[in-house]
Amino acid sequence: MSINRRQILKWSALAPALPQFLVNSAFALDEAPAYEGNILVVVRLKGGNDGLNAVVPIQNDLYFKGRPSIAIKKQDTLALKGGDLGLNPALADFQWLMDQGLAGIVQNVGYANSSRSHTRGTEIFEVGTTADQAPMQGWLGRYLDQVPGTTSLSGVEFGEELGRTLASGTRRSRSITNPHLLLGMENAPVADRPSRVSATLDQLRMVQNDLSDTSRQLLKASKGTGSSFGYPDTTFGQSLRWTGDMIEKGGPTRLYYVTLGSFDTPYSFDTHTDELAIHKVLYSEFGKGLRAFSEHLRKSGHLQRVQLLTFSDFGRQIFENREGGTDHGDAGLMFLMGGKMRAGLHGDLPDIASANDGGLPAKVDFRQVYADVLTNWLKVDSQKILGERVDNYSVIA
Repeated sequence: MSINRRQILKWSALAPALPQFLVNSAFALDEAPAYEGNILVVVRLKGGNDGLNAVVPIQNDLYFKGRPSIAIKKQDTLALKGGDLGLNPALADFQWLMDQGLAGIVQNVGYANSSRSHTRGTEIFEVGTTADQAPMQGWLGRYLDQVPGTTSLSGVEFGEELGRTLASGTRRSRSITNPHLLLGMENAPVADRPSRVSATLDQLRMVQNDLSDTSRQLLKASKGTGSSFGYPDTTFGQSLRWTGDMIEKGGPTRLYYVTLGSFDTPYSFDTHTDELAIHKVLYSEFGKGLRAFSEHLRKSGHLQRVQLLTFSDFGRQIFENREGGTDHGDAGLMFLMGGKMRAGLHGDLPDIASANDGGLPAKVDFRQVYADVLTNWLKVDSQKILGERVDNYSVIA
């Protein structure tokens, strides 16, 4: 006799003592199949990354005059094609990825009339619009709302709470603060029949089932091979490792979000002080994490279906301040990594001479990059997601 999930749950309502293996089987029948399409990973560089000390204009005298203490000397940079720019020496692993044809950088990314506020700047990048009335759903949350086949685990953010990027109107994403805590929980779902007691109990059951679903996916991912690839032993590094393991072992998730940098530690990209020392830590962690991630994906056979991109709150000002750092500015960089992308350096040289109140002018609107990712990677109409027609800035091969 064929037994479906609905029948088992109906029986469970009539007979609460139904054997647990049957209740578990009901939910196993309902478990979402593994997603086999293209995957996108978003990395937030928290705090506002200084593009000029990442990709250094080594032939521009205005750069050195504006930064007498924190300019990176030409001989200390990593060579980039063309000779006008050099890469921050802490990005050696990222340069290796570029040499392998797996990574790229888009310069001068931003938007007109840039906000120099952490809150507003982050909101704009996360929702994908500069409109004063920003939608509650993020640009990728709206994507999840509009494409068929998504589940409640189609988006995963490693963090304390779900940010705006993956926020949807249909609960298609979840945040994970500590994967190891979820691994230890009892992951058998609670029957989802309506409660006759209260709506509060129904809400608790829903939360319990959400946690159970997540726990089962993490338990599956814990059998992945990520621990053998040298991921940094940091929050960022291990979040990236879990991402790689979840991709390797299969599951319904198609969008991942991780963060590098924290305002609760000395190491965020809000480099008002000690910029050189902070970049040495963060760029090294970033490059090592992405290199481990690429090797993990390559050996598990998934590199060709994964694309990664970064964003940050804003760029920094051209001129250094009195504390060995830089203050809030305008245009910055986007780092990208993946198996099917246009590798290398993209965009014009930074136009330092045209600085606006100390900030670099944006030459590439960030929504142009989003549009290309939506159109050529996620295979959807970008206008339906972004709410306006935007010309693609080509990053996907």
